[in-house]
Amino acid sequence: MPVDSLRHRVWRQLDVRAHPGEGISVANKLLIAAILLSVGSVVLATEPSIRARAPGLFLSVETFFGWIFIVEYILRVWSIGERREYAGLWGRVKYIFTPVAIVDLIAVAPFVILFLDLRLDGADFLVLRLLRLFRVLTLARGGPFTTAAREVWHSIAERRFELIFSTLMAFAMMIVSATLLYLAEKDVQPDAFGSIPRAMWWAIATLTTVGYGDVFPVTSVGKILGGLVALSGVGLVAMPAGIFAAALSAVHQEHRRHRLHDEATHGAADGERHPRGMD
Repeated sequence: MPVDSLRHRVWRQLDVRAHPGEGISVANKLLIAAILLSVGSVVLATEPSIRARAPGLFLSVETFFGWIFIVEYILRVWSIGERREYAGLWGRVKYIFTPVAIVDLIAVAPFVILFLDLRLDGADFLVLRLLRLFRVLTLARGGPFTTAAREVWHSIAERRFELIFSTLMAFAMMIVSATLLYLAEKDVQPDAFGSIPRAMWWAIATLTTVGYGDVFPVTSVGKILGGLVALSGVGLVAMPAGIFAAALSAVHQEHRRHRLHDEATHGAADGERHPRGMD
């Protein structure tokens, strides 16, 4: 098989722009699975009891996936020459410094560093290894995830002023709630409510309906105010959620109407080109 033909086939499998509208390629689906498995291994490796039962297992898993990502990165840089803007040596150098290629490099950086200096602890690169998750977003481009992401972003843009208003309301309610509880509880619980910034922790936990229970009012006035703040938090959380859900539904319905209109238009055009015979 000619090298150019092989490079083109590799490029079509790895570059999401090589097959627009065709969804995610088989190679990229396998890479997404490898990324998720490697991240799962990183998460499990932080549990001492699991790590003690299988000493050396997670290092072997990291090595296995590390080599997969290195080979994939090399093949991606090699095959990107199929795109005219990245042809040749300098074109590939330019590609290496693109945001997508930098994300790819982050996926292999922890393994390369550990390979060069085995004295380093893999935990030192925990954040870098977890950043591999962002590669899923780059690999999923061009598939159904792109349409979903576009609809979500369009929904946020359509209701940006309402969402900003609800955010400002939440911030104002947090300040007011913290101030009221500071005035009601500062003398009784100075550690928890001795200042407005300290009271903000309680206000955030209460307004978001989380309610950790580590800090709570004990005075009668504080309990009454706390109950009112808790009730306000229900509406506060529901408001932006309702705004976003309504916007997302509207965008989805609009796209559905456009799709049905396009299908009807194409069907009518086909009918005019191929009229049915008369009896």
